[in-house]
Amino acid sequence: MAHRFLASTPLLSRTSLSLTARARAAVPAQYANYVTASAVVMAGGKAKKAAPKVKAQSNSFRKKKAADDDKGESGSGGATRLNEKYYKPSVPVKVEEFLPSTATKEHVGQVLGFPSTVIPALAQTAYPTLLSEQFELIKPAALVVRESTVSFLEKVDKAMKTPSSQSRIVLTGEAGSGKSALLLQTVSHCLSAGWIVIYVPKASTWMNSSFAYNKVANTTSFVQPLLASNLVGQIQNVNKSVLDKITTSETAMVGRHEVEKGTKLSALLEVGVKDQFAAQDVMEVFMKEIGAQNGIPTLIAVDEVNSFFRPSQYLSQDGKELDPEHLKLPKLFLNYISGKSTFKHGAIVAATSDTLLANKSEVLDVTLGVKEVSPYKRLSQTILPWTQGLTSVEVPNYTREEAKGVFDYYKKANIFFDAASEPLFLNKFITSNGNPRKFFTSCAKGI
Repeated sequence: MAHRFLASTPLLSRTSLSLTARARAAVPAQYANYVTASAVVMAGGKAKKAAPKVKAQSNSFRKKKAADDDKGESGSGGATRLNEKYYKPSVPVKVEEFLPSTATKEHVGQVLGFPSTVIPALAQTAYPTLLSEQFELIKPAALVVRESTVSFLEKVDKAMKTPSSQSRIVLTGEAGSGKSALLLQTVSHCLSAGWIVIYVPKASTWMNSSFAYNKVANTTSFVQPLLASNLVGQIQNVNKSVLDKITTSETAMVGRHEVEKGTKLSALLEVGVKDQFAAQDVMEVFMKEIGAQNGIPTLIAVDEVNSFFRPSQYLSQDGKELDPEHLKLPKLFLNYISGKSTFKHGAIVAATSDTLLANKSEVLDVTLGVKEVSPYKRLSQTILPWTQGLTSVEVPNYTREEAKGVFDYYKKANIFFDAASEPLFLNKFITSNGNPRKFFTSCAKGI
């Protein structure tokens, strides 16, 4: 039984409601302040007397007003011209593609766009919230190649030939340092190289009770049918050409459906798309099959991973917050993140996020060495085991070379309020301390 309760408004006869009552039923109380003067009755107030009629304006007045507008003296006319000056759309920038062949030291400081072959796959997922703001402002979607990009992707390339249990990495760093950007570059890199990629850009939505959940009979576990169905559909669309080459090694039951041995993995996922109540079983069989095959490496990339290492916002039947291990889909991923389950070839890469303070995990921070353990506070003994063996890679702020490349990119896009110059660059770089998020905000908003 799903533990989601929806409040409903009783249906009343139209004749049994007064005009004011009908208005109050239609307009939530919190929006009462936004009712317009023309609908004062809907706010429950007294109707005002009609305003006296105003004589039509003379032709001479209309001509004078038009002349003022032309001179920029009126509020609307002047604002329009200011908007045109300071808020005109950015100019599309022509950039090279971010490919395995261009993710090299020679390209450090250059802004490269996502490949045309990868963009349709990335369109199946959501970009991280803060990066999407930049991608909406400046097109095409592109990121700067950094020293940390090159060195990290070298680690990922080595994971093509080793079990994923040996490459379980969490990207850390100060807020806005570019963790999500590096994770997204890793996703693009692996898609270009032909990997199977499972990308979770907003793990917090798995844990914040956004999706309905059902208790599994005779267990303490819960499933999230719609979330699981959405995920298998996304994985299918992103990796279909690769998954058509892999077939199931044995017959399996997923929900009410029997999937015969030799079924393409893309067809296996289709079962979960069509039947959300079979989607969790589909995911478990799918992960087992891609983990057992030797030919194609697999990447699991999870942003906002700290939300997996704290109590969720889902409640048990007695009103207590559920730990992640009681939600079957997050637990499936935690098995691979912790190394309890593994792929024969591949890597697990995750990134922490400080955007939502409610998702911070003290257990994960202490394990990764980001925070010192307090002798007066006991860490969760149910969550702590999932953090064992994780490797931390810190993402630094921009170097001057990297920031200069981004600045030149912004200059081509014409997003500055002031004329782009070397003094302006130094001002933005120094005041932001090279922090990518602050650097973008200061350039784009003129702070």
